[in-house]
Amino acid sequence: MTFGVVLAGGASSRFGGAAKGLAPLRGRAMVLGVADVLARICERVVIEAPVGAAYETLGLPVIHAAAEHAGKGPLAGIVAGLAAAPEGSRVVFAPCDMPLLDEAVYRALMRAGGSVYAVSPSGAEPLVAVLERALLAPLLRALDYQKIPRADAALLAAGACAVAFADAAQFANVNTPDDLARLE
Repeated sequence: MTFGVVLAGGASSRFGGAAKGLAPLRGRAMVLGVADVLARICERVVIEAPVGAAYETLGLPVIHAAAEHAGKGPLAGIVAGLAAAPEGSRVVFAPCDMPLLDEAVYRALMRAGGSVYAVSPSGAEPLVAVLERALLAPLLRALDYQKIPRADAALLAAGACAVAFADAAQFANVNTPDDLARLE
């Protein structure tokens, strides 16, 4: 089974603190466009977001990182997604702020097999990943470290492999309202 998780747990500090996944892109919450991509390849799709961030109003199930992982970055969201997935499944991850991602990226990751994440010409894209649920235990341990590792380093240490993509355009990240306006 494939289980999809749209990661929307960030602080959105460069977006004025507002939940950027809820920002409209082409008349619809950006997170929903990303969820649509995952829905084409996953049996179930959920949104990982902070409690009270208003994602519950969108009609998709919402999961939350454990309270003890609050403030520990995107790795906490990945762990929450893996924990919510059925035993033995592969979990497909997408950040809510990469609205140009397409199904082809995920099909390529799935063909690579095992636990994998994307690398674009701009660098590691660890939130664009297909991970086996078995990575839950080593990633949980990483969240216990005094200094939480970067998500790509934690994934590599847990046994995930990088898959290179030649085109950086589909990995465009919406960090600010100006970034969103440019995509609009």
